[in-house]
Amino acid sequence: MAGPSIHRFAGSAFGLATLGAAAAPAFAQETPIPPENTAPDTGIADIIVTASRMGETRLQDTPLAVSAIGGDTLATRGITDVQDLKAYVPSLQVSDLSGFTQLYIRGVGSNIVFVGSDPSTTIHVDGVYMARPLSYFNDFLDVERIEVLRGPQGTLYGRNSVGGTINVISRKPTAEFTGEVQAQYGTYDTYGLKAWMSGPLGQSGIRASLAADISGHDAYRKNVSTGNDVEDGRSRGVRGQVLVPVGAGELIVRGDWSRQSGALGQYPKLLRPTGVPLDDSVLGDYKKVSMDLDNRTVTKNYGGSADLSLPLADNVTLHSLTAYREFRGRIVSDADSSSLPLLRTTIGGIRQHQFSQELTIDARFGPVHFVGGGYYFRERNNEPLTLNIILFGISRIQRPVVTAESYAFFGQADIELTDTLSIVAGLRWTKESKRFQLDDYYTFSDAADPDVAARAPQLVGVPGFSDRYQVDVRRKADALTPKIGINFRPREGVLLYASATRGFKSGGFDIGTTNAVDAAAGYGPEYLWSYEVGAKTDLLGGKLRANLNAFLYDYTDLQVQNYVQTGLTFGAVTQNAATARVKGVELELMAKPVRGLDLFANISYLDARYRKYPSAFVTQFGNFDAGGKRMNNAPKWSATFGGAYTFDLGQSGSITAGVDAHVQSRVYFTTANDGVQGVTGYPEQQRSYGLVNAHLAWVSESELWKVVVSGSNILDKEYILGTANYTAAIAGRPGRPRVVTATLSRRF
Repeated sequence: MAGPSIHRFAGSAFGLATLGAAAAPAFAQETPIPPENTAPDTGIADIIVTASRMGETRLQDTPLAVSAIGGDTLATRGITDVQDLKAYVPSLQVSDLSGFTQLYIRGVGSNIVFVGSDPSTTIHVDGVYMARPLSYFNDFLDVERIEVLRGPQGTLYGRNSVGGTINVISRKPTAEFTGEVQAQYGTYDTYGLKAWMSGPLGQSGIRASLAADISGHDAYRKNVSTGNDVEDGRSRGVRGQVLVPVGAGELIVRGDWSRQSGALGQYPKLLRPTGVPLDDSVLGDYKKVSMDLDNRTVTKNYGGSADLSLPLADNVTLHSLTAYREFRGRIVSDADSSSLPLLRTTIGGIRQHQFSQELTIDARFGPVHFVGGGYYFRERNNEPLTLNIILFGISRIQRPVVTAESYAFFGQADIELTDTLSIVAGLRWTKESKRFQLDDYYTFSDAADPDVAARAPQLVGVPGFSDRYQVDVRRKADALTPKIGINFRPREGVLLYASATRGFKSGGFDIGTTNAVDAAAGYGPEYLWSYEVGAKTDLLGGKLRANLNAFLYDYTDLQVQNYVQTGLTFGAVTQNAATARVKGVELELMAKPVRGLDLFANISYLDARYRKYPSAFVTQFGNFDAGGKRMNNAPKWSATFGGAYTFDLGQSGSITAGVDAHVQSRVYFTTANDGVQGVTGYPEQQRSYGLVNAHLAWVSESELWKVVVSGSNILDKEYILGTANYTAAIAGRPGRPRVVTATLSRRF
């Protein structure tokens, strides 16, 4: 159970919420509930989603565990990227490693982020699968809504959506000219200038939109070793869309470009004593780090897509989605996170590109709604890595290239048996292959000790140190991912559903190992069976919405990463090491008890444990049996409580005041769970904590002008999002500090 502190915090947060201050009421694009159901402003608005990939549906009519957040809510709450979603989506955990996003939903995710690996929880942007975790932290730009689907989505979403997927959905070009300009400034010299405009191009029926973003912030932390600031960030982006009528259908062509840069680092904060006075002097102070190198990350992400929707006959529509994307990047970091010149990593010249094509038929024949088609994906990823062992003048050079190809055929049918009962049946067959090419060798600097070469195998801990390994291997896999379900609507405003779904994540190759032979061996796919029941209800005349679901996961061939140190080198070794079982319950509540007052609560209980894991390893303990231990990034309890009250000022517009609080219990970052207690506590875990966010917004009577003052982590809580032990020391990734911003926007 969670400790008393989290229960006290949750109680206080809920008390604040019920007094009437918190965030926006409905999280997605809002369509007014028909007058026969609810009068304006007296009930909860409908939320329209496309999460099921079977057309637009009301959220309450969608038999999936899905959360949706609209573009206006993103702006009001200051949600700028994926990491900010954590507080508002049940069972979602987000961390990053030098810009490599690490997503976990219901305890299912992966901290294996480098070339050769794939995420277990995915992101799609306008239906396009984003293959690389480095491309996930783009600023949300021109977004209509974000949908987060919890649980495996392998049947219709495809490869690697084992834990779930996050859909980022752009705002379509509009039939009338409109637009908005936003200017933002805040603490840490946070700044932002965003603008978008949309409308028709003459009388042709063609519409277009264009959006641009310039934003950034100064450093969150001080590097006491170099005297410089670290963890600043800069972002630039542009997105354009053109909608062309094609008969009774439409073609949307999209293009985007973005660039992110900053002193991000990997795990920059040491969490336990090392015996180095300068490093130990800043232990426990999360606003200070001690590294002999200021980390630096620069990434560029760009691409385009053509999305065609073409009616072929009554109730039969062809969809075609063609996409091409490229990614470029460079990362330089102090791998040991200390003031000593020990280890330095450079991932320079990252080059990735991907192509995908999906064809889908959407057909309705009487009581049967069918969606089916085919999918093709190809990717080439090059992430050159150099590890400098500075003390001895040794460098390990790795030049990996991974080419992946995947194709699939899928179909799913929703069959109405009666007015209240329907069944769902779907199946996807996926076949994929990967080719792994690696050039792996060591070099010596001119300043190296002449005796180093003779002692290299002992220093580095790898026999054959002087050899040059060149690897060219392939692996193939295929999988069937079915889904069956039943949906029951006993009366209006109530949906009951149950489903069984299989998820599949591809195998890969492990660039993090200490030698090329292990890297070439790779690891196999992982599989997950999910069994879920749920209820979606609108109660009290539309004033209360309660959605409840319970689930059970059986996980096999789980891909687990362990940090292993051998001599002076380190490695993050991945293996199909475990089976696991995950059980959980999620409750989402929304209420509108009186005019102007909106309340919400998301509560998640999660019991995620390894069942069989006899070969677990951490540097401090060596090998041990982790059976029964809790899985990483899977808090037993997490919850968000909030509410908002809007004051009508008549001709002066309206003011909305809000606060929300996110709380969660203890999170483990290694299979050892409790780990070793040091001066700073348990560095392999993050104890229970809570974050409070708030906002105050004024909107003019015409709704053209808006001023928002928002604050995230307003109590300035210090916490850790993830850890690693590349060396004998343990380092972590601190969460964002308190940030307060003011935004002025003008629509036209």
